[in-house]
Amino acid sequence: MISKALVLLTRGPGTASGGDGVDPLVRIGGLSLLQRVLYSLQWAGIQEGAVLCRSPWPEVERNVKEDPKNRVFSWIPLHAAGEDEQTTNLLHRILSDVFLLQPDSWIVDRYVLRNICNMEGPFEKPILFERANRPPVASGSLPPLAIVPGQKVLNLSRVFRAEVLQDALGRHLCDESAPETRNLPAEALLPVASQRDCAEAEKGLFQGLTKPTESFLTRTINRKISRAITRRLLDSKVTPNQISVASILLGVFSALLFLGEQRIAHVLGGMLLVFSSILDGCDGELARLRFQESRWGSWLDFLGDNVVHVSIFLCLGFGLYLRGEGNVYRVLACLAAAANLGAASAVFIRVFLKSRDGVITFATPVRVEEMDRTQGWLRRRVEFVDKLSNRDFFYLILFCAAIGQLWFFMWVGSVGVVFYFLNLVYLYHRMRSTR
Repeated sequence: MISKALVLLTRGPGTASGGDGVDPLVRIGGLSLLQRVLYSLQWAGIQEGAVLCRSPWPEVERNVKEDPKNRVFSWIPLHAAGEDEQTTNLLHRILSDVFLLQPDSWIVDRYVLRNICNMEGPFEKPILFERANRPPVASGSLPPLAIVPGQKVLNLSRVFRAEVLQDALGRHLCDESAPETRNLPAEALLPVASQRDCAEAEKGLFQGLTKPTESFLTRTINRKISRAITRRLLDSKVTPNQISVASILLGVFSALLFLGEQRIAHVLGGMLLVFSSILDGCDGELARLRFQESRWGSWLDFLGDNVVHVSIFLCLGFGLYLRGEGNVYRVLACLAAAANLGAASAVFIRVFLKSRDGVITFATPVRVEEMDRTQGWLRRRVEFVDKLSNRDFFYLILFCAAIGQLWFFMWVGSVGVVFYFLNLVYLYHRMRSTR
């Protein structure tokens, strides 16, 4: 386990605004570059760290020290590190242990960082991480990310007194320490060395918001619209939880429209349902980009989605019954609502209540650690059940409302949600029997 990190500012106050490099306070995806680097490391499990700068930089120093979300990283100006006993001791403590070294000119995927932080030692030599299928970092240059066993690397403290720190560190790690080099996926390492890189990095961050098992309609329609909305909300004061509440209220209101008799009301209800589904994607996108995930937010999003689903089945079924289509639709409404509640309860207990921190980035039928342990047909079964839970059926509701055949969806939807519930029960039974 790696719990310490050093973040190196590769540019000083005199060069960040012009020439090579970018200001560490430049905004990328709703946060400053430096915030994104620090929050990613903190989220991944780093418990003690420092931001290193060769010369005084009051503006950046103030942002590091006064950031309420920064619970881990201290500011260490290397020009005066020997003058303050506390910072000297902190730097010595980190350098004498295994630590991550990351320059601020790269954004590293936080899930990759978490996996690296969970690596078990012993670490006998530095491990340098580079982008796969890309030209390697030049010999003697500082890599995007490195694991440094401080106690194994000779004269490391002396290197931190060098005038051009990143060059000295790069030479020392690459040329004098016989390091091991490993490749990471190109999308996991986003370079931020120029203004053009900033735009590409933000694009890469948005692309990383897509859930691996998302359906074709979600990827091609919902995500494109939700990302456009999220992009405009990034620098606003709107919170993910506010978006969740708005999405839930809109979804329940749209469900109530199916109790009426007019087809135009049904079509409007279908359109609002689709929009509520798109809006539902914005809360998670905003939370992940801003590092605003919370236990309450995860619960609100999941439980709110299922409140909307139950409302849809009940209002559709009882709407058909009230319009004289037959008592069977009232039965189908209750059956679908009961199956939805059963499935939601099972997932909530297994995934949300039993998770280590209660913060669920993507709601899936099993916890992340369970998914990592599954292989072969069992993993394919998990992915199959996860795909069954997508919200593409909102488009089917809109289509059926437009042609005046909501009864068709009621049958298909009721059978579908019962099928999902039974598959979920079977999956949990098989996972329990294969322990």
